[in-house]
Amino acid sequence: MKLRTTSYRQRTGVGEGFSLIELLVVITIIGLLASVGLTSYTRAQERARDAKRQSDLISLKNALEIYYAENNVYVDTNNNWGDISVTLNDPENPLVPTYIRELPSDPGGKGLTYRYRSASGAQNYCLEALLETAESTQSTCTVGLEGSYNYGVGNP
Repeated sequence: MKLRTTSYRQRTGVGEGFSLIELLVVITIIGLLASVGLTSYTRAQERARDAKRQSDLISLKNALEIYYAENNVYVDTNNNWGDISVTLNDPENPLVPTYIRELPSDPGGKGLTYRYRSASGAQNYCLEALLETAESTQSTCTVGLEGSYNYGVGNP
């Protein structure tokens, strides 16, 4: 006959569960994974806002081209940069609602705006926006962009 022995841990239930060191290691690993995920998520949000900005400028460009086809001139700003809510919403030459349903606004929500400038006697124009992820200036405009703006769309 063999005697069956049990340990102190088995008899008292002490030692079941995780030690403090094990818990700290798991919490540290979860924290590292969360920080990597948050960084990727933030970068994806920036790229999505930039794609929206580019799409908004293309929509404005299309509306301006339709306006030009009907009026033989672009909306005139006397060669000055201006916020699109002012320059493209002029009561004398309204783009809204005839050529575009509504003027878009920057998705960043940090007070940034899209800007517009006519040039060469309203025969050329440039629309500009500030992209968050652009490493260099990208522009098809015949005029230089203003200040810190780094993305421009102009007429062909």
